[in-house]
Amino acid sequence: MPDVTTFLPAVENTKFWAKWEDHAIRGALFKVCSCLCFSGINGFVRYLSLSAAESNLTPLPATELAFIETFFGLFLILPWILSTGKIAFKVTNPPLYIYRAFAASFGIILWYTALSKMPIVQVVAFKYCAPIFTVLGARLFLGERCGWARAFAIGTAFAGALMIAAHELVSNEIDWMDMGVIILFPLGATACYATSAILAKKQVKNDTPQTVCLYLFLLSLPILGVAALPNWVEPLAWQWPCLIIMSALLATAYIFLQHAYVVADITYLVPMSFTRLVAGALIGMFFFQEWPTIWTGVGTFFILIATVSLCKHEVRYMKAKKVKKVKKATLLPAAA
Repeated sequence: MPDVTTFLPAVENTKFWAKWEDHAIRGALFKVCSCLCFSGINGFVRYLSLSAAESNLTPLPATELAFIETFFGLFLILPWILSTGKIAFKVTNPPLYIYRAFAASFGIILWYTALSKMPIVQVVAFKYCAPIFTVLGARLFLGERCGWARAFAIGTAFAGALMIAAHELVSNEIDWMDMGVIILFPLGATACYATSAILAKKQVKNDTPQTVCLYLFLLSLPILGVAALPNWVEPLAWQWPCLIIMSALLATAYIFLQHAYVVADITYLVPMSFTRLVAGALIGMFFFQEWPTIWTGVGTFFILIATVSLCKHEVRYMKAKKVKKVKKATLLPAAA
């Protein structure tokens, strides 16, 4: 039987391997994968919370959905967490974990509540206020730079999101006054998610991604449990497979997300989140007969242009940064 290790040098010399080692490429890929998982969860939440109610089936409260998927997601993610051994249980800054658990818990409750009350395209549209919160937070609390390339990419992607959302918001005959403060739910969720992302970036600087995920799930469970208990509805047999799949998607999404925060700046990763809009449009089209308009195509084009251009710029920037470090090291005087 041939030795597999003999093939490693050949693989490492390929262009694919060189690109995979680039932090910008890996960070973008991890972020996009996490967004696709979260989009799948949005589809299930819409089906269980909204479509089930319209079909005279038993609707599950948003808080209960969040608690159940977090509970099973913890068990599904444990093998990956325990792969690092005891180090997964060590934290350097416990308050950060508590703050993030509250931010993430409130965010998911507000988000699922919005999905159960509003059309999914409108909820996702409000999500694109996240770049504003995230970039400002990363600049204020993490000290990350926000150069012209990142600002241009975020602005272009945000404009694309508005193109897609504007037509839907105008064409749908909805009495916003009747919805009242429900519009604040997706906006509040966006602010909570941005806060959670900033805290996660600070956490992975000192702790492993496994540690960050473990305590997020553990600390979020009691918060979500308290919120879900007053309006608990016993899930029906047909709903459990959906809940298990949602849990698996949640666990997978956070694995990808934590790895993305390890290898790339949070500001650089912001435009990648706009892939949720494309995935959301496809889910709505194939599963809920929500056919996209011409504005969806134009907006999607803007989003893709922003993401690709920023990714290329970041690759060049990181390579130049490495070269600069090497040159600086060679100019240092030798130790006496």
